[in-house]
Amino acid sequence: MPNTTARYPQPREGVTGTERTEDDLLALDDKAIARRLMMIGTARALHSAVLVGNPAPKVAEMYARMTDPRPGDLIMEVTSFSRARDTDTKIKGFGILVEHREEWMTTDEEWAAMLAEDPGLRGEEDRGHDHAWYVQYGPAAEDVCRWTNCEFISVPT
Repeated sequence: MPNTTARYPQPREGVTGTERTEDDLLALDDKAIARRLMMIGTARALHSAVLVGNPAPKVAEMYARMTDPRPGDLIMEVTSFSRARDTDTKIKGFGILVEHREEWMTTDEEWAAMLAEDPGLRGEEDRGHDHAWYVQYGPAAEDVCRWTNCEFISVPT
């Protein structure tokens, strides 16, 4: 079913990863995971170091760049730093930023079903939207995770 609402794209609409099998940065084997967890820890420490009052110009510049991730950047999710205990969540929140944008919370099909179930819904004005982040965490084009209700930083490389 095509997107009939032009206001926002549907979840995952038009988002695709890139084959990165030649780049071991996103490898998912045990040795690579250990290296990636070390990189996550280092980036976390660096992020903490730039969270200072009255920063030196270089620190302010680094903070500004880290808090403005752009597609193609190596990024990591920061709101789950203290919550994420499992390696899978940490790995899926560390990778290459494919896209971040405002989009509908539900697909058109899901929304149509919700409208059919709840006659009190008025249409588009009741339809929720999210700011979604798409992170390629693995080497295959389909290794893209959708994140909402979160914050990402760029990892300086």
